[in-house]
Amino acid sequence: MSDPSSTRERVVAAAAHLFATRGFAATSIADVAQASGLLKGNLAYYFKTKQDLLGAVLDARATALWEALVAPAQEDEDARTTVCRLLDHVESTAAELAQFGCPVGSLAIELGKVGGDLHARSACLLLRLESYLREAFAHVLTPAQAQLAAEHLLSRLQGAAVVAQARRDPAVVRRQVDEARAWLDTVLPLGKRRPGA
Repeated sequence: MSDPSSTRERVVAAAAHLFATRGFAATSIADVAQASGLLKGNLAYYFKTKQDLLGAVLDARATALWEALVAPAQEDEDARTTVCRLLDHVESTAAELAQFGCPVGSLAIELGKVGGDLHARSACLLLRLESYLREAFAHVLTPAQAQLAAEHLLSRLQGAAVVAQARRDPAVVRRQVDEARAWLDTVLPLGKRRPGA
């Protein structure tokens, strides 16, 4: 008999892959069941609705991203190190982004057209990323400048994912990450801190 937690993780992983490659609307519960090796009726034991499954996928993505970004953070690290950790993460996923686009951004766009709770849930992770960047920039910049810098960088990375996917070219992501690092040199000079921060 299989472990329920490992089966649940398998279902979430299958759903995450299908949502990223096909989209939420084009993926049925039956598709997820088949991809995870379950009967459709058995999948209901783990997730009653597709919206419940979406919530689990978003939670899993948030956990993985936060483990990559927040867990390695050192106390009192400089803002540039914090921001560069996100750039390194994006660069490491360039091939996936070029094939499917950003899984988080794509869901936010798709479900943004639906509105309501689905949009709010799918947009939440992008907004958390924006907050992560804003907090890092706020160590050096004023709150208003930090907000603009966070918007700029997140928009640049999302745009890079869209263009890379359109061209099927991961080099777009890598070039834009390199450009973002050069931009950071002008925004976050090494050792600079906002007075009072």
